[in-house]
Amino acid sequence: MMCALLLLLLFVGQSSQQTAADLYQKANALFQQQQYEQSLAAVAEALRVNPRFVPALVLKARLALAANRFDVAKTSLRQAVEREPNSASAQFLLGFVLYLENDFAGALEPLRQAARLQPDDARTQFYLALTFEGLGRTDDAIAGYERALKLNKAGGAQLADTLVAYARLLFTLGRYDESEGLIDRALVIEPAARDVQYEKGRLRLERRDFAAAIKHGRKALELPDVGTTERQIHYLLARAFLQAGQKELAELHLAKFRAAPPTLRR
Repeated sequence: MMCALLLLLLFVGQSSQQTAADLYQKANALFQQQQYEQSLAAVAEALRVNPRFVPALVLKARLALAANRFDVAKTSLRQAVEREPNSASAQFLLGFVLYLENDFAGALEPLRQAARLQPDDARTQFYLALTFEGLGRTDDAIAGYERALKLNKAGGAQLADTLVAYARLLFTLGRYDESEGLIDRALVIEPAARDVQYEKGRLRLERRDFAAAIKHGRKALELPDVGTTERQIHYLLARAFLQAGQKELAELHLAKFRAAPPTLRR
C-alpha cells in the first residue's frame, strides 16, 4: 500500500513539473492523430497549468469546432484574442466561427486583423471576401476574391473553392462570361466537385444550352454532397428538361425538388 502511494505521489510530482507548453505539444500531437478525447484531456491539463496560454486556448477551440461546440470555441478564441491580439490563428478562427454562424458584422474585424497579421494568406483573404459578400459590400468582396486568387499558391480544392465562390457572386451580378471563365478554371482543377458541375450547369442553362445544362446537372447529382444540395440540382434539371421540351423528366425532377427540405448552403 505504501509503495503504491509513493508511486502515485511521484507521478503527480512529475505531472506538475510539466509546463503548459509541454502539455500543449502533447495535446497538439494527439489532435493531429485525430485522437480528440485524449487531446482534449491534455489541453485541459495545459490550461489548468496556465489558463492564459494562447496556443492551448486556440487548440481547445479547434477541438470544440470538431465537436460542433461553437459556443465553447468562441469563448476560448475571445480569451485568446484578448490575451494575444497579434495571434493570427486566433483572430482568423474567431472570424471563421462567426462567419459560419452568419454573424458577418462580428466576423469582419477579427478577419481583418488576421489579414493584417498575415497579408499573404490566401485562406484569410477568401473568408474576408465571403464576409464582405455576406454584408452586401460587393466591391470589397470582389477585391477580396481577386486578392485570394493572386495569393493562392497551393491550388487544389482551396483554389477551386475560391473560384466557385467568386463565380457565384459574378453570376448574381449578371456577369456570366466572367463567371463561366472562373468555373472553367475550377473544372480543370476539380472536375469531380459537385459545386463546380452544378455551377457550370447553371451557366449553360442561362446560355440556353439545355443539353449541356442537363449533362452537368446529372453529373453533379452523381457526386458527393458537400455544398450544393440535391434539391438545388433537381430544380436546375427540372428547368433544363422543361426548356428542352422533355416535360415528363422535368416533372420528375420538380417533384423531387418539392419533396426535398430546403437547407442553407454555406
